[in-house]
Amino acid sequence: MRFLFLFFLIFTVLLPSASNAADLAVNSLRFGTQGSGTRIVLDLSRQAEFRAFVLQNPSRLVLDLPAFDWRAGAPNPPAGSLAGAIRNGALQPGVSRIVIDLKNPATLKSAFFLPAGPSISARVVMDLERISSPHNPANDRMFGTLNTQAPAIGSNPAPSQSLQAPATYTAPPAPEPQTPVTPKNRKGPKPMIVIDAGHGGDDPGALGASGAKEKNVTLAVAQELQRQLESTGRYRVHLTRSTDRFIKLQDRVAIGRKQSADLFISLHADSIDKPGVRGASIYTLSNKASDSQTAKLAARENQADLIAGVDLSHEDKEVANILIDLAMRDTMNQSKFFANTVVKHAKANGIQMLEKPHRFAGFAVLKAPDVPSVLIEMGFMSNKSEVSQLTSPAHRQKIARTILSGIDTYFAKVQKSGQ
Repeated sequence: MRFLFLFFLIFTVLLPSASNAADLAVNSLRFGTQGSGTRIVLDLSRQAEFRAFVLQNPSRLVLDLPAFDWRAGAPNPPAGSLAGAIRNGALQPGVSRIVIDLKNPATLKSAFFLPAGPSISARVVMDLERISSPHNPANDRMFGTLNTQAPAIGSNPAPSQSLQAPATYTAPPAPEPQTPVTPKNRKGPKPMIVIDAGHGGDDPGALGASGAKEKNVTLAVAQELQRQLESTGRYRVHLTRSTDRFIKLQDRVAIGRKQSADLFISLHADSIDKPGVRGASIYTLSNKASDSQTAKLAARENQADLIAGVDLSHEDKEVANILIDLAMRDTMNQSKFFANTVVKHAKANGIQMLEKPHRFAGFAVLKAPDVPSVLIEMGFMSNKSEVSQLTSPAHRQKIARTILSGIDTYFAKVQKSGQ
């Protein structure tokens, strides 16, 4: 008897538990809110397939993953989010389920996987949006590539019970691979291009040697680009400003997001204390500037709102870290692709570029978390020859044609990727 007891003791100590045997772990569960939407992010120990969908009556978000260790503790959703009680457990051999009660009827707008990066773990990201009615079948979309046998119908479980679908839920067919709903695969109306003419009103921007003002140059190019884009019949266009008026930096970003922009293009003309320097460049967002000159430029542009008595330095803190760290990864990749496309067309069209034309900086107008954005420095107001070009209608048309060519190439690639 003593031998059997010792054998049992050794066996139970050495044999890993069901949770420890899993090679996948859910390390944390985080929430972000914006308007009527809630973003839920799970940090995982490795890449994994998943299956996500929403159940109604009552409203719940369901996420199925390969069997995992739960290391996320007891997450506490913020008061303004859609998320309520959270539970997890085994669904069937090799598959575990997470169920999140929802405070209001909601639809799952998107769910996607983000791979691990330097100091960043692998993640599943899910975006929920509040809806007025829970009865629309279109709200029951399924995302993910985890194909498992549908669970038996059962009641909504307690945390210790198998997490099965409720009797009111009819399991949809096995899902096809899904990708996040982003501008590159979204079907609908013609792409929306938001063009942001830098500076304006009390903020003239850089001043040229001939008295030319950056705010007038940027507006003229923005209007020319709008004309060329609309003449193709392929795009919708919105200008952040169509007159000489001042717009705060965060309002420019808000305009782009309100218009559901597929691209946000901010136009500027730089100035430097070296009058011999000339050439265009294009910027995409980075937490670190690509060089000291770029850092100074970004700092100067981001403080432009001080002219109107408003310091925007606090705005970054108001943008949820979850959006900056996660949603912007895909957005930044799209922005970089578009920037490189414009650079190629600019060189092909004979527009002089700086030695390293694609640069990175923390411009405030590039920080929309879900809109691919670039800032184009069309030249230097501090260079007499370049000022002469920037104030020439023919050269402005050339700049607009170059950007249009870049936009055409970008969306051709986007549509091909979305097929």
